[in-house]
Amino acid sequence: MSFTKLKTILNSKSNDTLDNLLQRVKDIQKLQDIISESFDKETASHIAVCNIDDGGKLTIFCDSGSWQSKIRFSQETVLKKIRKKYPFVTFCEVKVSNKSIKKNIQP
Repeated sequence: MSFTKLKTILNSKSNDTLDNLLQRVKDIQKLQDIISESFDKETASHIAVCNIDDGGKLTIFCDSGSWQSKIRFSQETVLKKIRKKYPFVTFCEVKVSNKSIKKNIQP
């Protein structure tokens, strides 16, 4: 998101836009939690981010091709768990992120 768009949201007379943004952040965090819980800690630590687009496609970004293969192998199990919360998800795609992942793992 650009700083210009963020500035527009923050300066908006209505809180609806900011509330929508905060809800989106909460939804993405919940999605990430479900994804992380679907894998062991080591595998989860290699997942950068997840998203569901308007067409129902779940995209999982990881940090290397080898982890991409491992995650793909488990994607049907992940889809079953995701569909309990997001029944409209139709497909899962696993991609390698171009950026390095530095993530704190909760104990």
